[in-house]
Amino acid sequence: MKHILFLVIVILSFSAFSDEFNKGENLITPYEMDSDKWDILQKADGSFRSIIWRSKEKGMADAYVVRVHEGNKSTLNKVRETLDAPGQKKCQSFKSIDLEPIPNKNYESLMWRTECTNGTNFKAQTLQLTIKGNDSNYLIQKIWRGEVSDDEIYNWLETLKKVYVCDTREKDKQCPSGYKKVTSL
Repeated sequence: MKHILFLVIVILSFSAFSDEFNKGENLITPYEMDSDKWDILQKADGSFRSIIWRSKEKGMADAYVVRVHEGNKSTLNKVRETLDAPGQKKCQSFKSIDLEPIPNKNYESLMWRTECTNGTNFKAQTLQLTIKGNDSNYLIQKIWRGEVSDDEIYNWLETLKKVYVCDTREKDKQCPSGYKKVTSL
């Protein structure tokens, strides 16, 4: 199967109804993955769940990460501070650049870009999006090590702007019809 996934639905609870979405919040991230180019890693640890798509060619130097922290009530600024702290400590030069939040009327979001350099041999950049749901905090990251073109960054920004949280319990936050939850990658 050339394209493994068009829509990622991160599972937020163990009690699903039918074969569609889980009851409650569901994270929707539109990204088409080519299984020939990506390794998929999953981890669940208590209230924390993550899926990482890691480049088969570059490893974590080119990765797409989705994390859900169930029940987390941290503010979006606290999430950002926590994520920026290691870079501020370990990078010779560290920038955390504000970006326009995603256009989502239902949930508060924060989007930013970080750049870390250590000498002339190391550069890392990450696009980061966090969404504060009623049930969980959601984090989506696109990570690069090395140089990345402005066009690629722009394309990923446009992709991240399409991420949203839906909620099966609320009529004005309904999940899209015709999709099913991801049960196995």
